Amino acid sequence: MNPVTAECYFVSLLVVLLTGCTFEADQWTTMIPAVGASSSPVATDLNGDGYLDIIIGGAAQEFDPVEASVIALDGITGDILWEVKGHNQVVGTAVLRDVTGDGTDDVFIGGRSASFKAIDGRKGSILWEYLPYDTGLDYVNDTTLLNFYTAQWITDADGDQVEDLLTAYGGFVKARRGDPNRPAGYLMILSGKTGRTISKVAVPDGKETYVSPLVHDFGAGPEVIYGTGGEDISGNLYRVALDSLLAGSLASSRIIVRGNKKGMIAPPVLTDLTADGVADIVIATVDGRLVATDGHSNQKLWSAGPAGDFDTYVMPAPGYFTGDDNVPDFFASFGKGPWPDTDYTLHVLVDGSSGAIVSSDTLGTFQYASPVVADFDADGTSDVLVCINKTTVIGSKIHSETYRSNDLYVFPGGRGPARRLLVPEIGTNLGSTPLLTDLDGDGYLDLVTAGMGDPINFYSFKLLNVKRHELDVAAATVSYGGYMGAGRMSCFQ
Repeated sequence: MNPVTAECYFVSLLVVLLTGCTFEADQWTTMIPAVGASSSPVATDLNGDGYLDIIIGGAAQEFDPVEASVIALDGITGDILWEVKGHNQVVGTAVLRDVTGDGTDDVFIGGRSASFKAIDGRKGSILWEYLPYDTGLDYVNDTTLLNFYTAQWITDADGDQVEDLLTAYGGFVKARRGDPNRPAGYLMILSGKTGRTISKVAVPDGKETYVSPLVHDFGAGPEVIYGTGGEDISGNLYRVALDSLLAGSLASSRIIVRGNKKGMIAPPVLTDLTADGVADIVIATVDGRLVATDGHSNQKLWSAGPAGDFDTYVMPAPGYFTGDDNVPDFFASFGKGPWPDTDYTLHVLVDGSSGAIVSSDTLGTFQYASPVVADFDADGTSDVLVCINKTTVIGSKIHSETYRSNDLYVFPGGRGPARRLLVPEIGTNLGSTPLLTDLDGDGYLDLVTAGMGDPINFYSFKLLNVKRHELDVAAATVSYGGYMGAGRMSCFQ
């Protein structure tokens, strides 16, 4: 690539895939130089103007203080509404509830080094913290200071008239690759009103935990779905009655899917594959499988995945992509080779009724942002939008530089050939799932993305760019519009 081509490639303005002759796209970019992100954006009206605003977690380098660990942006202008400082990366995605009674959603979000914050959505002030920053604590070496991931609301457990929060607490960043001597992860229930710990129970196999847990009633009362293990540590996907966790025990947990020599990282998707009215469980295991399990009987329905050495950290995207049935299908992404040595990403479409791989396509390098689903070409069929990281080598045999860019591609009907949606951006999108919504209520689809604008360093955690791209696409066509379903907590109908 010559310098002129490279400049056009990296600096071009936004180009919308489908542009009507009278359509004028609303768009903005907000750049925050000192932070990056692997959290995903969510939307709610914070300033009372009747339009949706954006909340996202921010991150600096591991263990560095973060001036903007949680960021709220005006959805119409991109202006910063408020920022909250933090002592380490916020990697979870926010969940929302109005607990102050002012008519505005408040923000609940977690991250590394035991960071979990409840924030007044209108004011940006701290309502409570699980563990406020303490200079006397050793955040680097203390194996009790683990990480919070994306939480989920449960019914009021402590009788204070406010719903409470289920979350996972685990992962120790200093653990060496392949070292099984890691602190056990926990399931925790925190008071939504005060942050008080209602329940904290170690997972039964003593392994680490990264999976954002789910709670769902499969017909016999609410159950918690949670996972253990990691990139190279074995673990399983489990289910247990919520009442057991509230009583302080996970001993009655049942294994849903075994992780073999690796574990579970991405949350599962809950959807009915058997037409029995009960949600089934679909999980992407780290060792490169997509496994569907009957939500009623716990029996395996099917297992799919590419042959060879593939891993995955990405949630599958559900949608009706193939066949004439009413069974959801799944778009899943698998990395060739274990992290951090991923050579490329393979994207596959799996038939939800049989587990057969319908199509596959190779595109991009390592990332763990999840795909999202809408009808981007107005043909009545759902399409998949995927974030792609790319590397471009510029130079000669004597001297060359590797530049990084991130792209958005649409897989029509969930299968290739993929089409580029927008002009590529400089830098990387490590794990920020795009948000599909309608910020201003005009019926057009708004696409909100977050990436880091460093063209050289993959894990730069700086030069955060949050962008709004309005598309000439009907907002009503969205069927799975963000991380974990953008507020539906991985449930799909």
